[in-house]
Amino acid sequence: MSGQKRGISDVSDVEQLTFTKEWKRVKKEEAEEMYTPLPEITQQLDDCFAGQFKFSYIFADDGTGQDWTYSQTLDKLFIKMEKVLPLKFVWDPPIEGLHLRTAMAFKLEQYKNDPVRRCYNHMASTDITNQNMDAQKIKHVVHCVNHSSSIYVEKNEKLSILTPLRMPEPGSSYMPMCYKFLCKNSCPSGINRRPTELVFTLEDLNAGTILGRRKLLVRICSCPKRDRQKEEGESTPNNSGNNLTAKKKPIKHSAHSGKKMPPLHDQHVYKVNLNIVGKENYLAILKYAYDITAGQAMKTGQFEFLKPYMDDILHNMP
Repeated sequence: MSGQKRGISDVSDVEQLTFTKEWKRVKKEEAEEMYTPLPEITQQLDDCFAGQFKFSYIFADDGTGQDWTYSQTLDKLFIKMEKVLPLKFVWDPPIEGLHLRTAMAFKLEQYKNDPVRRCYNHMASTDITNQNMDAQKIKHVVHCVNHSSSIYVEKNEKLSILTPLRMPEPGSSYMPMCYKFLCKNSCPSGINRRPTELVFTLEDLNAGTILGRRKLLVRICSCPKRDRQKEEGESTPNNSGNNLTAKKKPIKHSAHSGKKMPPLHDQHVYKVNLNIVGKENYLAILKYAYDITAGQAMKTGQFEFLKPYMDDILHNMP
């Protein structure tokens, strides 16, 4: 009798195991049929891609004037501060409900996580560009000047502009966007000569997905034409037979270039506790301390060592 019971139990176990395997197989097939992967999610965080809406932009004019110029060789924009950059954004089909996010970022990998902000001089209340400006816009280097619906966002110290995309005008296939830049790449307490780029993302905020991403290298400077010619010359060897010129290499914006940096002799940290009269005086002292530290970082290449102290000065800014 006991042997018969074990046999029945064995058969029951086999049936249960077979049923479980079959159930799992059916559920897996159903899940595979229902799941449609989104190509946007598979993109790397830094990749440029057009996506299903064929997201792209073009320049609204050729930029041959004195205000800005575009180098096809470098795929880079050179523009004066406070001058307008007109772009046209295209997404197809041009459905409503999407948003365009515009952000400035550092190009080099070691600065990717650093926020791009205006320098202290250009953020000062005495700067004429800040008169009647909303407080939420003060830190932003890039500003949108033709859409009042744009929202200036600061999240985890990163700055961006979010603009709702409306349907293109009848007979048009694009949405115009005009930008201004309110700081320069050369400002020591801001961008501090680090290469920058504009990052444009097409976003569906309801679904929380990025549908497309485009980038544009940008240098904000005083003489766009001169700087463009200089960088193009440095990036392209001269084939005229002048060996010295032909061997000229692009400038490396890195602390570890081939040039030997002078050492930072005094690495002792001094803590200063001062009572300063007047907010402007207080900000000026902090700015001076930051500029000196940033200058030492540039001269010695000790960016990693000095960066925490530069960040500490920034955090003391009201």
